[in-house]
Amino acid sequence: MIKVLFALFLLLSYHHCQAQQGLSENELKAAFLYRFSQFSKWPPPPPEKLSFCVVGNHELYEAVLNLLQDQKMQNNTEVIELPNNEQVKLCDVLFLSQQNRQQTQYWLTELEQHPILIVADTSEGFRQGAMIGLIADTNNLSFRINLTDAKRRGLNFSAHLLKLASEVR
Repeated sequence: MIKVLFALFLLLSYHHCQAQQGLSENELKAAFLYRFSQFSKWPPPPPEKLSFCVVGNHELYEAVLNLLQDQKMQNNTEVIELPNNEQVKLCDVLFLSQQNRQQTQYWLTELEQHPILIVADTSEGFRQGAMIGLIADTNNLSFRINLTDAKRRGLNFSAHLLKLASEVR
């Protein structure tokens, strides 16, 4: 029941025009990223301006950008599309899209001790160190949380988010 309410909350919070047309997978992922950030707590001092970074998925970058504009969040957030890891430490939320094992390791290497919420859209990325695995199955989008890694990096999640995850470790 809680999962259904959370999904409805995500959909209702998105711009009504987009909801009428139906959401693409990237628009739904963008909504999840936005909600993950709202149910996450960074160590003090919290970020003044939340930076969402996207790697490997231009359409998701556009979807996050549009969502934040629709929510009138441009002054409190920014969206960055990263071609390499030179600016990765500017991120508060990092989304790694369909990276292979070596590419994922490339992005995770420098972030071992940094409080950056890392979300991957593959099971492999989640196993390698992403704190949230946002996995698309047939007609289903679920997420897994690695609470141990998140806490080690100084991040924490609300109990509501933990209840909705398909797996918490």
